[in-house]
Amino acid sequence: MRVRSMSVALVGVLAFALVGTACGGSSGKSSSYKEPTGPAVDTVKLVAGNFFYRPKDSTTKSGIVAIQLKGEGVHTLVIQGVPGFEMQVSNGQTQTKKVQLKPGKHTIYCTLPGHRQSGMQGTITAT
Repeated sequence: MRVRSMSVALVGVLAFALVGTACGGSSGKSSSYKEPTGPAVDTVKLVAGNFFYRPKDSTTKSGIVAIQLKGEGVHTLVIQGVPGFEMQVSNGQTQTKKVQLKPGKHTIYCTLPGHRQSGMQGTITAT
């Protein structure tokens, strides 16, 4: 019985490690990103859930923007055209990161396999 319990625990640890790797936890992508300094002109609050961002489309001011992401499950958020920017949350976790946004539409999406294809993308429009 003890061997079985240890096996179950080991499987759980390995599964968690694989999810962390799939989310970019050890990919190094986030480490190359340099957050802008200075105060944010606005905060965009998003929830990442099962194949959705809520709200799907947001509007903010251009400039330094704080993105606040709350997780309902394990998800990531990248902004197309912003090299190295990546956020990662798990169930109940909230992360905030600043980004410099130029005026225009910016596509956001989850990098987990199949999530973007299942509709987990949206836009942040900076004015």
